[in-house]
Amino acid sequence: MEERQTAGSAQKALPAAIYARISRDKAGAGLGVDRQEADCRALAERLGWDVVAVFVDNDISAYDRRKVRPEYRAMLEAVRTGQIRGVVAWHPDRLHRRAAELEEFIAVAEAHSLAIQTVQAGSYDLATPAGRMVARMLGAAAQHEVDHSRERVQRAKEQAAASGKYRGGIRPFGFEKDGVTIRESEAKVIRDATKAALAGRTLAALTRELNERGVQTSGRSETWKYGALRDMLIRPRNAGLLARGLPGKKGQSYEFEVLGPASWPAIVSEDEWRALVSLVTDPSRRLTPSNETKWLGSGIYRCGVPIVDENGQAHPCGGTLRATPHGGTYARQYERRYLYRCTESAHLTIGQKQTDEYVRGVVAELVRDPRIVAAMSPGTPDLAADREQRSALSARLEAFETDYALGNVTGPQLAKATATVEAELAKVDARLAKGLSRSASSSVLRAPDPGQAFLDAPIDVQRAVLASVLRVEVLPALSRGSKWSAKRLRFTHRG
Repeated sequence: MEERQTAGSAQKALPAAIYARISRDKAGAGLGVDRQEADCRALAERLGWDVVAVFVDNDISAYDRRKVRPEYRAMLEAVRTGQIRGVVAWHPDRLHRRAAELEEFIAVAEAHSLAIQTVQAGSYDLATPAGRMVARMLGAAAQHEVDHSRERVQRAKEQAAASGKYRGGIRPFGFEKDGVTIRESEAKVIRDATKAALAGRTLAALTRELNERGVQTSGRSETWKYGALRDMLIRPRNAGLLARGLPGKKGQSYEFEVLGPASWPAIVSEDEWRALVSLVTDPSRRLTPSNETKWLGSGIYRCGVPIVDENGQAHPCGGTLRATPHGGTYARQYERRYLYRCTESAHLTIGQKQTDEYVRGVVAELVRDPRIVAAMSPGTPDLAADREQRSALSARLEAFETDYALGNVTGPQLAKATATVEAELAKVDARLAKGLSRSASSSVLRAPDPGQAFLDAPIDVQRAVLASVLRVEVLPALSRGSKWSAKRLRFTHRG
């Protein structure tokens, strides 16, 4: 008897771990998890358990499946490897708020005879059917609480959306914390960037310039990224519109559905905003941060090599030209040469440097022509007509929705009619975008000497002006190895 008591007193205390978690720690001080740890240590001492590890996930939700809790995963691994045989938590919902995660924990606890104690709910016995049932009931209650909270938040946001009010979140760039009052210093950045993008400036160049000027975002990152600037410029709130986000593919910018006018004022006109959205989301546009901005004609010049079709008719190839390096090791030792090459076939090349220099001179003279300036000026009758047509098409869409609600049209009829009108709207938006893009080039056109302003402008502005005023077609060389000649360039004015 005395021998058994001696053996029992020599038995080591149960090696245990404390797990603490808090979903939101706005101050970043960790006070919530510190309090949990203190209470858990007191409980472990009363139980006679030896705390050998503390795992803390601070400011991480246990409900959001997108967020990984690294310390929680480390704790499970410690259980699997036998380092700990007991876990102390402040409350069961600190460990889990999702049923799927709870089931994994139950399996691990059962396989390794894990003992669980909580400060607020007592023992958490997962070794028995009754204990597992209680754990699942507590988990279901925790998940119901979270679901109900999310439902309240969502309903509040929907109510705010219906009344056109700001629905909260990170302070939107261009607005004060209330989401309604315009912050003029940032609003100017939005207006300038919108006009610059419509004028043909690349978002990559605009991103770089904002960072060089030290313009900070309103989010967690102080510097601008290409995607962040893109999403900020095409958001409906800039035009005083309320919208809701739609799920999109990973890696793509967000999509949205416009719900109607908002309670805050517009920073840019709806026309400008729609034109920018049409321009930036055009599938044919290269939407990468490294858009080709080094060469004047890359992607703009066209191949003029005659191609004979199956009917025996000859027509220009029409493929775009891209700048490609030319020359071997010797050329790299000095100055690498570049050629424009047809992307459809290797049947045409022309010197990049000579071609760009000549085309720049042609465009500089063109933009000095008052007729060109007039053609690119805003407020043309075409723009007014497109605005009227857009309003009419939007009214038709609303009428279709009303007819469907009244039972006058079926679902398939609504879908077909909506698709037809939306296709027409896309064409109108494309025309508006083109018209506004031309008018946005006024920084060059309104200069005392538009030609010199064009020559002094950044390369992406030059490309935008070139694409607006001139079509450049490159013809084949008369003979192999012949010198560069301006006669190989065919120009067509864009009206």
